Amino acid sequence: MRNRMMYMRQNIMKHFKLFCLAVLAGGLLTFVLHSFELHLFEAGFYDFRMRYPFKKKDATHAVLVKIDERTLDKLNEFSPLSLKYHTSLLRIIGKSNPKAIAYFVDFSESSTNVEEATTFVSTTQELLQNNNIPVWIGTDVDITGEVVPPYPLSKIPHKVALIHKDGTAFAEDKVTRRALFSIYGEPVLHVELSKLFTNKSKSEEYRGIYEIPEIHANYFFINYVGPTQEHQHPFPEISAIDILDGKVSPDFFKDKLVLIGTLTKEDSSDYVYTPYSRNVFTNSKLTVHANILETLIHDSAIQKISKKFELIFTFFLTALIIGIVFRTSPAKGVLVTILSALIVVIVTTLTFHTANIWLPLAYPLLGVFFAYYLFVPYRLIMEYKKRWKFQKKNEILTQVEELKSNFMSLITHDLKTPVARIQGMAEILVRSGADSKIVSEILGSTEELNRFITSILELAQIESNRIQLTKHGKDINKIIEDCVQKFHFQARAKHMSISTNLEPLFPILVDSGMITKVISNLIDNAIKYSPAETKVEIESKEALDSNFIQIKVKDAGYGISQKDQESLFSKFFRAKNDFTLKTKGTGLGLYLSRYFIELHNGSLNIESVEGRGSTFIILLPIEDKVLPRVKLTPTKHPQITERKQGGKAYV
Repeated sequence: MRNRMMYMRQNIMKHFKLFCLAVLAGGLLTFVLHSFELHLFEAGFYDFRMRYPFKKKDATHAVLVKIDERTLDKLNEFSPLSLKYHTSLLRIIGKSNPKAIAYFVDFSESSTNVEEATTFVSTTQELLQNNNIPVWIGTDVDITGEVVPPYPLSKIPHKVALIHKDGTAFAEDKVTRRALFSIYGEPVLHVELSKLFTNKSKSEEYRGIYEIPEIHANYFFINYVGPTQEHQHPFPEISAIDILDGKVSPDFFKDKLVLIGTLTKEDSSDYVYTPYSRNVFTNSKLTVHANILETLIHDSAIQKISKKFELIFTFFLTALIIGIVFRTSPAKGVLVTILSALIVVIVTTLTFHTANIWLPLAYPLLGVFFAYYLFVPYRLIMEYKKRWKFQKKNEILTQVEELKSNFMSLITHDLKTPVARIQGMAEILVRSGADSKIVSEILGSTEELNRFITSILELAQIESNRIQLTKHGKDINKIIEDCVQKFHFQARAKHMSISTNLEPLFPILVDSGMITKVISNLIDNAIKYSPAETKVEIESKEALDSNFIQIKVKDAGYGISQKDQESLFSKFFRAKNDFTLKTKGTGLGLYLSRYFIELHNGSLNIESVEGRGSTFIILLPIEDKVLPRVKLTPTKHPQITERKQGGKAYV
């Protein structure tokens, strides 16, 4: 439980450190990225999404009347057109009852003929009074303010109708992506025209309007309804000469906003760059005016998310990728990075086209890729250091293990010879009439030392993988009886008895030497760790499923606690109780015993309760039965049967 709590605490600390690293590194990377201007990249993503909408947009409110080369050539006019022709246009268009007529023409260069100008102004007033058709003039602005039309055209209602180009701000690529909503508190012409279809007038009533305080102006991003290239845009258009020649149906302009503007290849100011094209003489200003109007009428301006949200969005993605980099393999990290980038692109595209919300894309994408490609090398460096340390430790441990094995093998081999000599000298002393008690102590100590040396040698063989099985057909009961016979003297010395209950069994293929060592070790432990005048019980039988032979060695000792049972079969482990403290041992017997049994594909386990003794259970597989399949009956050895003398049990 304590180890588990420690592991949980270490795991929590590891995750907390990773969380702190992801947060700090993600915040630093976000700060560094946002210190650079990436408007050009963001504008590129805007243009791409604008060019590929999910569905077709409505473009039904405006009709374009262009004063083109055909008009000027046929009328023998030079740009701009004389006001007398504009008067004729107004009268013809007015008969179709349009919603309004808006002029996007620079009248500052028009003819100064006062009579023509007066007639033109009178015509606009007549249309408003008699037909309720307002006529507006779109004007420009300069550093001094609005550039009004020359008198008497200034009597006509006029408003600013500036086409904005990103030349000094945002992307700085001279592409028209946004439009003026108001300047110096006054709404522009597009807002006045959109009121004819909506009841909105204030910036708060429109979505996507944002302020630039430095120039006292409000802007919004245009939601283009379609391509702006000539002959590709969705707005109906007609040449002014066709109107003057009477080639237009009377209903062509009914309930429409009629936008009149110049469109000649001789004047590049009639054209602009748009998200759809950056070719010269391709996108007319007249088309852009129509898109601005459709955006206001449908209240569909593209709403850009605030800078604060952009920072949070970028920080979240970078921190997430950094966390993933340190939690997954490099291959999975690449996959997650690519999937994250795709998800960001898909989500931002969906919100752009379905909700008209412009989520940032440049900073988050760069954050995702930089988070991966900056921190993967860092992780590899850290892992290389760990691997190097582990490799060094492994090399040291290998050397230590080799030295230990060599040392143990050398010591144990060298000790066996003097131990054998001591045993031989002790036997000579017995025959020469020496004190039997002293000699028996010598023999017991040498026997104990010899067992310890043998255990160390076997452990060295196990660790060097030199242990090999030599199986022969053997009767397990005969092995048990031979082992019991060997402990006759040791059991009698403690006034203990050993009882056997051995069922007839088939001979099976086993390494008799190993099995003998296992059973001998269990009997030896049962005698050593049990009080005097108790009994050791041994039984053998076929297990219930008949696939194993079961051997039980039961003692009446102190028992082993549940905590000690978890480590009982480990190297050099000894259970801690009053009996083990008084009894000598190496802690290798049970480790070797389980290893030998598991080599036979069997198992060695314990059932024990403190104060009530222990039972060791051996299961040996009997798949390899030896023919003939005749069960052998164990022989009885009179010298090891139980007998009682003076109320005590002896062997």
